[in-house]
Amino acid sequence: MSEETIKRNLHLSMKSTRLFIWGVLCILLLIYALSGLYAVSQNELGVLQRFGKMIDSHVMPGIHYAFPRPIDRIDKVVVKKVHRIILDDFSENSHIARIFRELTDLDSYCITGDNNVVNLTCVLQYTIDQPSDYLFNVSHNEAALKNIASATIIKTVADMSVDEILTYGKRDIEYRIKRDLQSKLNHLKTGLNITFVELREVRPPEKVQSYFDDVINAQIDMRKYVTTAESYRNEQILNARAQANRMVQNALAYRQKVIAEATGETKRFLEQMIQAQKAPKITREQLHMQFVKDIWQKVKKKYIVEPGSGDQLRIRNP
Repeated sequence: MSEETIKRNLHLSMKSTRLFIWGVLCILLLIYALSGLYAVSQNELGVLQRFGKMIDSHVMPGIHYAFPRPIDRIDKVVVKKVHRIILDDFSENSHIARIFRELTDLDSYCITGDNNVVNLTCVLQYTIDQPSDYLFNVSHNEAALKNIASATIIKTVADMSVDEILTYGKRDIEYRIKRDLQSKLNHLKTGLNITFVELREVRPPEKVQSYFDDVINAQIDMRKYVTTAESYRNEQILNARAQANRMVQNALAYRQKVIAEATGETKRFLEQMIQAQKAPKITREQLHMQFVKDIWQKVKKKYIVEPGSGDQLRIRNP
């Protein structure tokens, strides 16, 4: 094989190699460019960063394109999922706290406003409301939420008496915990939204459980008696008002009746007076006959005699 042939083959080989390398580079470049395509699912929101700077905090669900890494970075946060945590330990994880738990057998406790101890378990449900705040403002979000919620629960319980906590104050405690905890989370810009708070278990320590039960039962009985008394009072008040209303209505009806009768008598008297003024003699005779008629109906025994004579003609019994 001649030297010229070798050079020509070598040249063709180098050209083919260069074409192959450029083809590979183009394919790799195309793959790199296409790697910027990404999809955000329906229950997610995306946070887009470019060289570490946030440029879009709410990338909506769908297919999007961003410059491939390390230029752009997309973080996807599930925002429609409800997260759930259970808080049942509010004590510090210290040596003194461990000694106290060993001596008192109290695993989870809070101090009430009247210096009593209660054991409680609280369930929190939350969602991620602001993805950018959730990603950048707080690290270890769930641990931070537990610490903030525990402090809020301790403060809320410390403002109430043990009787209120164990009886009728449960709903108020849940409302206050949710309100105060959400306020603190908003102030810290954690991006979390508390959707539900439930006190699953609220009870005194086992050693004094029976005494608290007696107190609670007594308070329940007291409230039952008070409710019964108030119901009886309201019933009696309604009856008295109804009776008073009937008496007033009867009095008004009687007044109208008396007024109507008086008006009729007055009208009749005036008519008789006018007739008497026009014909006094006839009116006198009519009044006399009416008087005799009225008296006649009331007399049981009647004696008929001759006019001008005292002889008795007949006795007639009605």
